[in-house]
Formats: sequence, structure tokens, C-alpha cells
Amino acid sequence: MRQGSFLVAGAAGAAADVSVVSFPGTGGDDLANINRWRNQLGLAPVSAAEMAGQVQGLTTPAGQFVLADMAGTVAEKGDTRILGAWLRQPDRVWFFKMMGPSDLVESQRGVFIAFLQSVGLAGGAAGGPALAQGGPAPSNTNDLPRGGPAVNVPLVKPAGGGAGMDSIPVQAERGASLLWKAPADWQNLPGNAMRRGSYAVGGGAEVAITAFPGDVGGVLANVNRWREQAGLAPVDETGLGRTTTPIESNGMHFLVVDAEGDSASVVAALLPWNGATWFFKLTGPSDAVARAKPAFLSFLRTVRAP
Repeated sequence: MRQGSFLVAGAAGAAADVSVVSFPGTGGDDLANINRWRNQLGLAPVSAAEMAGQVQGLTTPAGQFVLADMAGTVAEKGDTRILGAWLRQPDRVWFFKMMGPSDLVESQRGVFIAFLQSVGLAGGAAGGPALAQGGPAPSNTNDLPRGGPAVNVPLVKPAGGGAGMDSIPVQAERGASLLWKAPADWQNLPGNAMRRGSYAVGGGAEVAITAFPGDVGGVLANVNRWREQAGLAPVDETGLGRTTTPIESNGMHFLVVDAEGDSASVVAALLPWNGATWFFKLTGPSDAVARAKPAFLSFLRTVRAP
């Protein structure tokens, strides 16, 4: 999941965690992002009218960040603080977040903002190649060779080899793995840093499997993102019941979204599991998606916990 991951050490064994995560699309609206972090701190959600008091803007060479600073109490951890910021690009959003003991995080506020100021676009323009951190330090600690020298690499890892995705354990937030069985006629596609599974299903359609911590902006934001991809108008909360269908299988609780567009369609399923949200998504030309839909729905029923 993480494109960058850092530990900030403090006195008496205190430590704060810094993460850099990127999602395609919108990553949820600003209010949903704020309330997701507030929930992690045991704080009540805020309303849209209260949103302005929760964030501030931060201009950087990479663009305009939205910056939030909040504190609460976490069970077994005590007073905890989050410094979080996100940067939107036309096709994705980047999240930079420090979380740890309140005193330590507060002492690092200036350093964290300087870190955000160091972020730049590798391609030099919004919507170009992936973000990369400037300077001599490695951009992505997850890509460093063990025991080897530091290297400067892009934040997003390139596509890997063509190992069969259905034979690779899929790691969730707490270390467990979901299992599934893909239809025999689905062709494995190379994996990458974002996808947990990837298949070509015929006629230009494909299935992608991803997993992200938390609720990733909530159901409504994700439904409307997929509807937008299919050229459909957004729905409100009252319209969710008409556009989603629950599926129960193997103790899994899917919510399936069927967005049929004139030329492109999306059939996707959200699965909250083990502290994360899993997405199973069939996309492609509308006729190809319609042909693959029965097999896709049957495929969802093979998904199970280990």
C-alpha cells in the first residue's frame, strides 16, 4: 500500500509513523477524509459547515496541499495526534500523514511541513508522472534493496512480472490474506504496487483487485467515482439502494455496484474486511463487461478468508 514509510523516534521510546499513500481517482471528498482521521483518534465527525475550521491550505512546488492537524485519545496509546495532508492531481490523490504521541508529533510539525515542501512532480506538471521526493534521500523506503546502498526511485513502483496472481498471498492491513479462485479462462496480468490481482477477461475488459486501509472515502464517494467512469450522473445517499446490491458469501459482505454506460461499464464490489476495504472491479467496453458479468459475480463468491 505505502509508497513511502518512515519512523520518527522521540524520547523514552516514543515513535510516530509517517506514511505516503496514493490512490487513483478522487480518494473520497475532503470531509470524508477528515472524518476518517478523526475516527482514528476517537473524535466525533464534523459536518460540512464545520469543515473550514479543520483544514488549511499549503502551497508547495507540487501544488496546493490541504493540511489538517488534530488530536485525540486512542485506546492503549493515550494522547495521539495526526498531521495529515493531501494533494490532488487530475487522476489521483496523494496522502501524507504523521500519527503518534501528541507531544512528539507537535514537535515535528515544522519538519513535516518542510517535508511536504520538498515534494515535487517528477514530470514537472500536474497530471504527469508519479510524484518523487527531491534530494539525495531515497524516495521510497519500500523499494530499497536489503543491505544495499540508498537509491533514488519513484514513489510508485513499476509493474512487475507475470506471476499468477491467484497463487500469491494477498496481504491485508493486519497481515492476513484473502483467497479466491479465478475462472480458468481469465488471463493473469502483471501485478503492480496498487493491484492485489489483475486479469484480462476478454473483449478488452479486465478485473482489478485492490485493498486500502480504512473506508477509502465511504461507499457513496466510490459509487459515484465508478458511475463517473461509466459516464453516468452521480447519485445521493437515497439513490444508493437503487444502484447497489449486497452479496453474502463465505462470511464476506460485498456491496456490488453496477454502472452500465453507453460505451464503457463498471461492475464493482466493495468488501470491508480486516480493517481495510477491498475493491473487486470489472471494467471495459459495455458489451464485454455485460458478457463477463455473470462470471465476475460467481468469482466474488469464491473469495474467502484464509
